[in-house]
Amino acid sequence: MPPALRPLQRILRGPALALALAALAGRGAHAEPPQLSETQLRARFVLNFVRFTEWPDRTFSTPDAELTVCVLGSADAFDGALSPLRGATAGAHRVAVRTGVLPEQAGDCQLLFVPDAELRRLQSAREALGRRPVLIVGESDAVLDRGGMIALRTVDRHLSFVVKLGAARETALNFSPQMLRAAAEVLP
Repeated sequence: MPPALRPLQRILRGPALALALAALAGRGAHAEPPQLSETQLRARFVLNFVRFTEWPDRTFSTPDAELTVCVLGSADAFDGALSPLRGATAGAHRVAVRTGVLPEQAGDCQLLFVPDAELRRLQSAREALGRRPVLIVGESDAVLDRGGMIALRTVDRHLSFVVKLGAARETALNFSPQMLRAAAEVLP
């Protein structure tokens, strides 16, 4: 390569090359993000709940212990959607995902996701948990009346969430101010 073109070669090796290739492939810098299914979007919310929740120190055996996200009962739709969370990180914790969790196994989780179809089993799970710091997230507002702390909500095809602070405080869970500001509603 002629000496005059060597600086150009160095530039094209980095991010500029990726941008140029994306533009040539029809995916320019202003391309729309890929469309996510509602289930995939819910999974992303769950990951952010994990990242913006603070558990008491006693929750984890070591500072970098795994953080387990569980789905109560059989929720095949969520198994596939939550699989990208496996291995993600939340602070110093790697995220593990378990589906098909029985109420008596809820104590092995740091976040328990409750699909609407499994609400009838939530009381049993709460009895098994006692006051253990497990973040209970539901598919709808109905979870809040049964001891849940966060409910996902769909209004006009937009996903949002509601936080119930009292239920979280009973188990010594704390939410970041950023998460509370992002909530559609924060209940006492």
